[in-house]
Amino acid sequence: MEVMQSEVDVRDITPEQEFIIARHSRLVGKILDLLEAAVPEGTQCDKLKKLVQVPLYDFRNDMLKLITTVNTPNLDEL
Repeated sequence: MEVMQSEVDVRDITPEQEFIIARHSRLVGKILDLLEAAVPEGTQCDKLKKLVQVPLYDFRNDMLKLITTVNTPNLDEL
């Protein structure tokens, strides 16, 4: 599974987007810390942490799209 990152021009980031990115970053850090505390160190822990990040970053990207679009997107498109 490959996580694709799109390039973002940091000059175009709004204060709302910056807030979401900062809060999301702290949230992901807390979740990863909890996983490290709950799962023994090793390959399984590393793979679990990588897999958990995929839906978390997908959600963040959906929220960033939501606040940057003029029209509210159809829920089926998300």
